[in-house]
Amino acid sequence: MAKSDIIRQLSDHFRRQNILKVAVFTDENVENHYPDYFSELSEDVSLDKIVLPAGEQAKSIDTAVRIWRYLADEQCDRNTFLLNFGGGTVSDLGGFVASTYKRGIRYANVPTTLLAMIDASIGGKTGVNLQYLKNAVGTFYFPDIELPVDITFLKTLPEEELRSGFGELVKYALIGSADLFDDLCKMQSLSDIRTEFVEACRKFKQEVVEKDPKDEHFRHILNFGHTFGHALEGYAAKIGKPIAHGIAVAQGLYFESRLSRQLGFLPEEEWQLIADFLPKFFTIPEFTPEFLEQLLPYMRNDKKNHGGTLNFTLLDRIGHAMPDVQIHTLTVDH
Repeated sequence: MAKSDIIRQLSDHFRRQNILKVAVFTDENVENHYPDYFSELSEDVSLDKIVLPAGEQAKSIDTAVRIWRYLADEQCDRNTFLLNFGGGTVSDLGGFVASTYKRGIRYANVPTTLLAMIDASIGGKTGVNLQYLKNAVGTFYFPDIELPVDITFLKTLPEEELRSGFGELVKYALIGSADLFDDLCKMQSLSDIRTEFVEACRKFKQEVVEKDPKDEHFRHILNFGHTFGHALEGYAAKIGKPIAHGIAVAQGLYFESRLSRQLGFLPEEEWQLIADFLPKFFTIPEFTPEFLEQLLPYMRNDKKNHGGTLNFTLLDRIGHAMPDVQIHTLTVDH
């Protein structure tokens, strides 16, 4: 899909819903590349813009307060439409702001990163981080309209940002499609990512969300790689060496696939396929007792846990995940 499809669908939606005021929420990186992306909409609606610094550190309650104050100062009422234009941080934070301002205003996501296209912009999960705890505060609040994605945004992504999105793409293959994983194994570089990979991931997540919109059980399959991944992210931020979400997830995929094998769920030959593939695109930290001890406090604070146990999504084969596997003790398995 192209920019014209997004603009046309937004224009039609605003006209049908009698929306006259739109606030575009974006970050400095996206603003620098696409300052006039929505300029055509100004013919029909009043268009404001909120531009914040880029990066995960912006995903905080303090930033949400800044946006709430801006909306209030601009006298934005409940008929104001919030348009989140950016990556996962923008869609998570913007959705959270939309769900809480005036007890809820309408919004939509226009994702500009691979990670946002296939994951963060879909499913209605919003949130902010609480210090180093990922998405510790948030809501379920679905966009007013699901828009097509503009794949051309990927051309301006830095390689590490593209790699981050690729981590989530690999997750979708591992939990939902052995055929897709086979296709990924044939890739030589990130430039081999194809439009059909993106569309397959979006379709899969939309189907999962339709079955379990409030994340009560089945949707937990989407957490694969995230128990370790969020812990890796939190620890890296605390020591002043932050890593991108999707890269942490990719490392989590490695460790949670290994755990799946260790517990006897995942066949050895399938574990070896994963173990051979992931290091081609991602640096995998050495898994030592000391490393595990550093991660455990973050894992114990994971919002998926209950009853004093760690809650994992694991694999029993490539293309099929098992949600809510409860584990009392983790060990370093050589």
